[in-house]
Amino acid sequence: MKPQALTPVRKTTLFGSLILLVALVAAWMFVLSPRGDAIAAVNEEVAAVEVSNQALRGQITSLRAREAELPALREVSKALDRRFPTTAEQAKLFRMITAAAAQAGIAPQHLTSMQMDPPAAVGGATSAQLPGVAAPISQIAGQKLTINVSGTPSQIRNFVRNLEKLPRAFAVNTISLNQQSAAQAPTESASTALDAQTVTITGDMFVMPKVQDPTKTNAG
Repeated sequence: MKPQALTPVRKTTLFGSLILLVALVAAWMFVLSPRGDAIAAVNEEVAAVEVSNQALRGQITSLRAREAELPALREVSKALDRRFPTTAEQAKLFRMITAAAAQAGIAPQHLTSMQMDPPAAVGGATSAQLPGVAAPISQIAGQKLTINVSGTPSQIRNFVRNLEKLPRAFAVNTISLNQQSAAQAPTESASTALDAQTVTITGDMFVMPKVQDPTKTNAG
């Protein structure tokens, strides 16, 4: 049996099918496949951006939490500035001590002398570490203060308590008592009370650099 010859219709159909197949292959190679790669690349970029945004949201949350703490930290800074001034402020300090003596019933003339030594560094760099502050403040400086005062034991005790409550930080180190002799002639600088004592008090006052507000810069 002889094979049947392709009719014009069948030839046209077969030729059209081949053209369609070639077109589909070309569309896949030159259109669909590149677009698929582009979509995959875009998806990767979207995922990377989402990770970055998540990290940024975490940073923003952390910054907002730190911002909420700023008012309390500023109050701590102000309190430290009062307790630890940046300079000796000697005249102001002596007025505080005179007022502390007056509150204890000791007259100004019975504060016979007050002597302050030059500042000297104390402690380490971490001694002024503050909550919420990443880096420690530099060293605190201490100043030895020697006070000679005359008064009754009760007045002296109250005076020492008042010294420890001064607006400025004051650490009492030593208290030396000397009973006044009954035969000793009264003087203007000594208390005339029968149980009066002359006392030498030594202690340390402190100064340190001002705490910087982290929201402020030195621009300009």
